[in-house]
Amino acid sequence: MGFKYSLLGVALCVLSAGAQAQDSVSDRQIEALERLEPLAGDWVVTGQVMGPDGMQPLEPGEAQTRFVFNDRGLEDNAHIDLGGEGATHLRTLFSYDPYRELYRLSVMDDAYGLLDIYEGDFDGEGRLVATNLRSDTSYPIEGGQLHFKLVYDFTHADGHEFDIYLSTDRGESWTLYFDQNYAPAD
Repeated sequence: MGFKYSLLGVALCVLSAGAQAQDSVSDRQIEALERLEPLAGDWVVTGQVMGPDGMQPLEPGEAQTRFVFNDRGLEDNAHIDLGGEGATHLRTLFSYDPYRELYRLSVMDDAYGLLDIYEGDFDGEGRLVATNLRSDTSYPIEGGQLHFKLVYDFTHADGHEFDIYLSTDRGESWTLYFDQNYAPAD
């Protein structure tokens, strides 16, 4: 009888330690997502996109960004007006992986319908920087692949910037592709 209780006691200690470890992981995940709080809200999106004749202004669009999945994710739904090329809907889901200590973003638009996976972290300037290099969810182009880098700069007092860079050499060099400004919607 004593052995059974001893075994039960050990099992409860192990389960308790596992639950405490999970609480710690959950706390780190929530804390990491709290750093993205400045992205949440309703936004008017303006900016420019690289076209055949250089940077072209974007017509004003809109975005809504909300915390989802019990505050363990942040979802951004943006409607970007590309002018003569029409509009596109871009959905981004932000999460934080506390085991690998990095942010992970999944991005999909209605132009191509491909789910793209990005990973990254905050840089020394306080910007969230993520690329699709490790996941290699690149786009095939003649003679190679097209990778992207996403930069979210919310160090400004009123809104944030979202820039997209592209690379044809697996991240050796980056070229600005989209330059977007998110201002609070009234």
